[in-house]
Amino acid sequence: MGRPLLCEENIIAGLDASNREDALKKIVDALPPWTLKQISKRNILELLFLRERIGTTAIGHGIALPHCFSSDITEPIVAFGVSPDGIPYPSLDGRPVHFVFLLILPQSEAAEHRKRQILQNIKWFLCDRYMQERLKSARSASEIYQLVVPDRQQAPAFAF
Repeated sequence: MGRPLLCEENIIAGLDASNREDALKKIVDALPPWTLKQISKRNILELLFLRERIGTTAIGHGIALPHCFSSDITEPIVAFGVSPDGIPYPSLDGRPVHFVFLLILPQSEAAEHRKRQILQNIKWFLCDRYMQERLKSARSASEIYQLVVPDRQQAPAFAF
């Protein structure tokens, strides 16, 4: 079995942000340099902000799925921020966002299909209210990772 796209180092527990832009900046700033390969954090933020201008990626139920494509990478970059208190974020249901799942995909012919598949799986995983409460009460990236990937020998709770 391959390694999950989401690694513990790319999880931000207790994400505290004043708005959508602040949340995205804090998540991108927390990405370890080895995750980024050839792309700069500034470039990632520009791509994400450009995507958000097209329309919000906050789908409701406390979930935001910001994503973009970049020709500067060859493998997806994934990060996950959990905000127990919620973040003011323009969402389809008007409620704060507690879960920000960030996805950056390489530009390729298959990227759009892969994006839809990943985001759909994440959406189904995060729509479980019991799981949402467990994620919000987790105190560390390690606890969140254990909820998403309960056993390192198996696939993540949401498949990629």
